[in-house]
Amino acid sequence: KKLKDSFFVVVAASCREKTKNKMMYVFFVLIILERRLTKALRPLRFFGQRRSVRIWNDEKAPKFTKSKPLKVVVWNIQYGAGIRQHFFYDGGRAVSTPKEEVEMTVKEIGEFIKSTQADVVMLQEVDRRARRTAYLDEFKLLSEILASAGLTCRSCASYWRVPYVPTPKWEHLGRVGMHLVTFSRYRISSATRWQLPLLKESKIRQLFNLRRCALDTVLEDSDDFALINTHLSAFSRGDGTLEKQVDTLLTKVLIGKKSWLLAGDFNSLAPWQSPNDLSDEEAAYYPQGQSPVAPLYANYNAAFSTLREKNIQVPFTYKPYSASAPECTIDHAFTSDNIQFSRVKVLPPTQEGRYLSDHQPLEFTLSFSSS
Repeated sequence: KKLKDSFFVVVAASCREKTKNKMMYVFFVLIILERRLTKALRPLRFFGQRRSVRIWNDEKAPKFTKSKPLKVVVWNIQYGAGIRQHFFYDGGRAVSTPKEEVEMTVKEIGEFIKSTQADVVMLQEVDRRARRTAYLDEFKLLSEILASAGLTCRSCASYWRVPYVPTPKWEHLGRVGMHLVTFSRYRISSATRWQLPLLKESKIRQLFNLRRCALDTVLEDSDDFALINTHLSAFSRGDGTLEKQVDTLLTKVLIGKKSWLLAGDFNSLAPWQSPNDLSDEEAAYYPQGQSPVAPLYANYNAAFSTLREKNIQVPFTYKPYSASAPECTIDHAFTSDNIQFSRVKVLPPTQEGRYLSDHQPLEFTLSFSSS
């Protein structure tokens, strides 16, 4: 594609020098504009309800079997930017992160994941060639690190990909590319991107804002066992968007599936938590009534429910910038009835006591019933 664009530019420049070829010059300029406009508007296709996405498989990777447990890590990595800076969406001024800092953070995240020896890793907020993270492809960087841990099969779906975001006013975000990524030790047969309802805002804002989705990854020879990775809307402030997104998961994404894991950042407090337990600033982000994830907790197996059944306090997963430690739980995991959770825990910071993200990774083991 780049070669074709270069060819058109050269030909157009040549025609421009010859006054007799003005029409030809205009013709080639229009071709260039059409190609670049098509590329710029490509993110609009994500308004579709569902579509297949690319998978990367390792021919030497084994096929999954339900006869043995599956160890899973779920983590919102805050796009590899770390927590040193106070970012604008949290009330600060920072927009972008230096390249060296992003590289160091992503490397530490990768090494931390390797140390868990997980079979499946479900990540949210993975940047690919975004201006705010120095145009680095974090998916590629993590793939290289995790390959040595046997996590060589993967799927990826974008949920914020815009050529240029003209906010905030003091430093534009510019190009944005944020993704859900699922890594697996086992071969993948297919992956599907499911579009979730958007925030209640103008169509213009929707063009520039996130388009939340679910990444539905099916393991090969697994009787259609699906790994559903998601990241629901933040900053909805109780406008009903989260409830609609959960309803879409229940009535469209999960419908007809016999065996599945649904996990990620739901931006919703656990049903037993109250916004009144948080600071006024943080409490404003969550509805005072029933938690949007309450239907999932009521109808399916939940990772944290296994801890509550044993009278074990559920650890917090999210740390606001102003807090010294995590203070609420908004990352969750659920399974179909034929799968059981065990060894559920929220992993601590690095050995040096550093938080690599504003979220802490959730780790658990899945066991499959014979029926």
